[in-house]
Amino acid sequence: MKILQIGNYPPPACGWAMQTKLLVEEIRQRGHVCQVLNINESRKKKSREYVDVQNGFDYLYKLVRFAGKGYQFQMHVNGQSKTGYVLALLAALVGKLSGRPVSLSWQGGLQQRYFPRPKGQFLREVYRMLFLLCGKIACNDIKIKKAIESYGIAGHRVVAIPAFSRQNLEFHKMPLDPGIESFLANHHPVFFCYASFRPEYQLPMLRVAMEKFRLRYKKTGYVWLGFPSKEFPAVQTFVATWPHPERESLLLLGNLSHDAFSTLLASCFAYIRTPACDGVAASVLESLALGVPVIASENYHRPPQVTTYREDDPDDLCEKLTYVAENYQQVKEQSRLTEAEDNIARTAEWLLESSLKASEPAQDFASAD
Repeated sequence: MKILQIGNYPPPACGWAMQTKLLVEEIRQRGHVCQVLNINESRKKKSREYVDVQNGFDYLYKLVRFAGKGYQFQMHVNGQSKTGYVLALLAALVGKLSGRPVSLSWQGGLQQRYFPRPKGQFLREVYRMLFLLCGKIACNDIKIKKAIESYGIAGHRVVAIPAFSRQNLEFHKMPLDPGIESFLANHHPVFFCYASFRPEYQLPMLRVAMEKFRLRYKKTGYVWLGFPSKEFPAVQTFVATWPHPERESLLLLGNLSHDAFSTLLASCFAYIRTPACDGVAASVLESLALGVPVIASENYHRPPQVTTYREDDPDDLCEKLTYVAENYQQVKEQSRLTEAEDNIARTAEWLLESSLKASEPAQDFASAD
């Protein structure tokens, strides 16, 4: 079988990119051909590890080319991005026309910008069309599966397979940059925060909570990292306006390799996760598996080991940071992920199953929903 993964691929590393990379390795180990059409920020760079994408026309041309060569598409997408939707729709249309409907990996939770939506709304019809064009769909849990099925998608076409897998925990501990080591040595407690300069990460709210907590714990430090290169100038400008004591409490980093990311995470006091749209979040599970306490926005999908705060509420976030600091040993003992499943293998098995026939639609467009 020949598979074309369409999604983010490192560098930079992120949850989606790591899942794509691990899936490629698993599928190839099983003796199948697997290529990657990279739509990450590195997409224009030529590489032997993936197929580059120079622009929209190049993307469509390569979809048609790979379809003509008999490739089965797997598309990674969520309900947060208009561009992501258009890319997924194009892949779904090409896959449908080629007689091999796309396998869709649906990312994120139930509080996304465009998903789910009530019946009768235009955006619901837009995403229903995408789901109906796909052969089968994988999502993170049963609640999301039911939400997708409510769009008129037959249950046998949707499977719940968490994106997080035990392979995410495999890393080589490595020496950190001297600047990072110095920051860790001179601040305590140090909170780790994987972020982007986008509204769902609520950085202004996070800043307020951070400063409230720092006034209680003067040596507190915060590490912000994960910003794509195109966002880094904006976040630097945002931080540059802060008073000196605030700036001194923050270590601002770009994107790290998986080994450096995991090494730094394991060295921190706790992890702050602000987006509510992410569902469980692979980084939350990775943190728990490393024994690092997590304080995250409440979205009703967090594991029970996570300390949650009310979304958009800096006072509540500050109180939860204080609670973790004052009860650290107790919280840390409870911050354990007992076992991580091999969900990469499960996803590969799902993907490599015989594709559903295009002539076996879930429902037609008129009767769906």
